[in-house]
Amino acid sequence: MSKRTPGLPQRPRGFWPTPLEAVAPLVPLLPLRARYGEPCAGDGRLVEHIERLLPTADCVWMSDIEPQAPGICKRDALELDADSMPALSMFITNLPWPTTGKKGDPAIGLIRHLTSIAPLWTILPFCFAANEYFRRVAPMCAEILPIGRVSWLENGKPGKDDSAWFLFDAANRRPTVLHARGA
Repeated sequence: MSKRTPGLPQRPRGFWPTPLEAVAPLVPLLPLRARYGEPCAGDGRLVEHIERLLPTADCVWMSDIEPQAPGICKRDALELDADSMPALSMFITNLPWPTTGKKGDPAIGLIRHLTSIAPLWTILPFCFAANEYFRRVAPMCAEILPIGRVSWLENGKPGKDDSAWFLFDAANRRPTVLHARGA
């Protein structure tokens, strides 16, 4: 999950459950009646947090390449298309973070693909926007919401990287809005 902790245990496909503390700052920016899909659902924890914090939102689609909970379809996010899922207003997910030496992938490829279907809220390292590869998706970046260092190990200790929610929208034509943390 971090480039600053070389001793951090590796997890298959980079799966890290999304903690509640990472989801809570996003909820005020979501539409009250959001119909969303979760294409990298893992164990479904992100959806559970949104349901708890914003019960009026409706998750209409959950998938993962290796589902880890009942109710999650087995599907590669790169194979999704608008015709293969219910109507939704956005995706909300915790994408796999960029891998060293892969020029922003897998995140960049997933962002480009998913935004061809619907706008995408995803959590990434805040420094994602400071890398040269961000240029490939920068015009689609409508909003950035910094959330600080998250306890990904769920041990109460903050991680080593600052995280942020990014809203990508293929129809975006305005400058990126950078929200103040905690506002």
